Amino acid sequence: MHFFSKKKGSPDYVVKKIARVKIAENKDIRVKVDTELSSNMEILSAIGTEIEVPKGARFDFRNIYYLKEGIAALTHLTLAGEQSSFIYFKPGMLLNFLRPIITATGIGSDITMKRLSSLDHGIYAKTKCKCLCINGATFLEQAERDSALYRMLLRSISENLINVLALSTELSTKPASLRVCQVLFDFMSDDTPPEIPRYLTYNEIAFYLSMHVITVTKIFKALKQSGVIDKKGRTTIVIDKARLFAIGTGVEELKY
Repeated sequence: MHFFSKKKGSPDYVVKKIARVKIAENKDIRVKVDTELSSNMEILSAIGTEIEVPKGARFDFRNIYYLKEGIAALTHLTLAGEQSSFIYFKPGMLLNFLRPIITATGIGSDITMKRLSSLDHGIYAKTKCKCLCINGATFLEQAERDSALYRMLLRSISENLINVLALSTELSTKPASLRVCQVLFDFMSDDTPPEIPRYLTYNEIAFYLSMHVITVTKIFKALKQSGVIDKKGRTTIVIDKARLFAIGTGVEELKY
């Protein structure tokens, strides 16, 4: 049985071409960010404390964190007590700054204030995390004095907005198989072969992408039958990165 219908261009060619374009476009931006990072780390280390956050724990809303190890997510608890994630945070990202900013600046819109009062969101550790923990007010005071730290905060706010906009757009415009494969490609490990993190359960992916868990199950089954992924004990591994990328970018279509 054939699970893929090919479009123009081979997966390997597309992967390499897109990678070259992205490297060229982002080279100058990355150099600037990396140059500021070492300076920012010195400041963050001076005003913060390194801590470990256990898997499943909620980050204290009064503090701002710089994630050094692990994965965290902005999460909503459903009425059934299940977690629905909206934004994932990887090492090197700043997180949990919304409440400290609101406390310092306030909100000028009545509509936004009403929405804020009804939100029950928090950032939870999806794995054990190691972070620099900085009191929110202390961070904002330091950011007013240090332009590089201020830019780090603005960059983090922009990244979150981009991620939310991208997710919102993809939910209404892209097919389910493409969205699932994109998530798998984005979060697979750097191992050989790459592993899919265990926190990305069928339910986790279904909540994140606003689809039924049965749909996610069918997509995983099709990926396994077509040789893109496989099971190694309790772990899902990626056998064919090029095809996973091709499905996640719309170059190939997965039938499930």
